[in-house]
Parts: sequence; C-alpha cells; structure tokens
Amino acid sequence: MARIAKSGLEYFPFDIDFFQDIRIRKLIKRQGGKAVTVYALLLCLIYKNGYFMQWDDELPFIGSEMSGFEEAYVLEVIKTCLTLGLFDKNMYDTEQVLTSKGIQVRYCNIQRLNKRMSRIDKYSLLDMPQQKTTANKGKKTAKSVNPKPPVSPQPVVPVQPVPTKPPVVASGNNAEMLAEFFADNHQENLNMLCKNFGLGPDGIPHLRSLAQAVVAEWELSRTEHRDYNDWSRHLISSMRIKHRDTANKPINNQPTHAPADYTFDGGFGGADV
Repeated sequence: MARIAKSGLEYFPFDIDFFQDIRIRKLIKRQGGKAVTVYALLLCLIYKNGYFMQWDDELPFIGSEMSGFEEAYVLEVIKTCLTLGLFDKNMYDTEQVLTSKGIQVRYCNIQRLNKRMSRIDKYSLLDMPQQKTTANKGKKTAKSVNPKPPVSPQPVVPVQPVPTKPPVVASGNNAEMLAEFFADNHQENLNMLCKNFGLGPDGIPHLRSLAQAVVAEWELSRTEHRDYNDWSRHLISSMRIKHRDTANKPINNQPTHAPADYTFDGGFGGADV
C-alpha cells in the first residue's frame, strides 16, 4: 500500500536577514521584541500542517498558552502581522486563512528538497504557469494517434479572458491617503523614515513637502494604486528618489565676501565696522 503524502513539515528555514526585513522591524517597533515569539509560533503552527492555518477563535488562547503572553496581546500581534503584510490580509478577509506568498514559496522549496509530491491547490498565492506542460502533453498525444487525412478546420475565434482589474485608489483619494500617512499614530514610522533619509528629528516637514510634490505629480498623471499599502510603498520610493535628486543637485556657487572683510566688536548691540 502506498504511503499517504505528508503535507506538514518537520522544519522550516530561518533566514539570517530575518531581523533586517522592514516588516519585522516595524513589528518589533509597534508590538515589542516579544512579538517575534508570537510570529515564530504562528509559523510553526502553519508549517506543522502545511502552508496555511484556518482562523479559529481559540487561536489567541492557544498562542497565549504556548507563549505565556496575554490573549489580547497575541491578537494584536496577529492584526499587526496582517497590516504589515507578514500574512496576506486579502486571503484572511475573504477566506479566514493565515498564509502568505513567502510561506508558500518556502513550503514548495522544502517539499522539493525532500522529494515529496506536494502541490499548493488551495488558497494559492503563487503564479503557476501551465502553458508549457499543456504544450508537452499535446505533443505526446499527437505522436500516439495514427495520422489521418488532413481536414480543413473551421476557423475558431479564440475567446480571450476578460482581465479583471484590481481595486484601485482613485486620484481624488490622494489627499485622504496623505493625511493617513502623516497621522499621529504613524509618528514612529515617520521618525524611522527620517533616519533612513538621513534627516534629523525635525525632518518630518521636509518629508511632507516631498510627499506633497509626489502626490501633485500623481494627480497630473492620474496614477492609480491597488490599496493604501501599494500607495504608501510607491510614495516612499518616489520620495526617496526626490530626496536623493535634491541632495545631489549642484549648488550655484556665488561669490561671497571673505570673513576678513568686516569685523564685529561687542556682543548683541555692538557695531559692525
């Protein structure tokens, strides 16, 4: 009797750049270092049974019991992981499932190394091209069938699938997104962004001016985005380019007076000679 294919994993890789991931850094910034323990626990529960985990109202209790943290804290960490993209929020909202594209990629790689025949059919976030396989099957079938006299086929008009556009953020919502980006509850993220840009603690006004310039260009070009996460990622990338261009802009050297052209005697209220 053939053995039933095992879907769960006995181990999963832990990248050495784990703590360099901006999402992990934000998770630690928002929920503290112990949030990594909760996230690692969720990964273990997911990989133990495959590549996803169905949401259950008892999950915060299970996480609390296994980690020693409060249920409310475990639930907040899960919500933050969804917000940051560590778990796919759209899949959670529609299917009540915790998974991500990265989880599924690692799962497939491990199964391939273990020489296991395992496929991701349910809740797949991967793009699996099938055209090549279909073409190969067609060639094998053509060889196995006896040749017949050619018959003039009737022209067939291929039915092209209608592409479905993802939901977009209309250009008119840029003002709302900009207000959300600079909201008070994002102060920590803005301070971190200032550091990444090489700005001081008072650099938020400069960030705002960069963001307003980028949004003004989007309004003219009617640039669209899928959601707020896509909007904010594009904004930060465009702001970084503008900031770099501004920093690299050549300075117009104008002749200035040498310091020795005048002297100052006295303090405040003294006379310039």
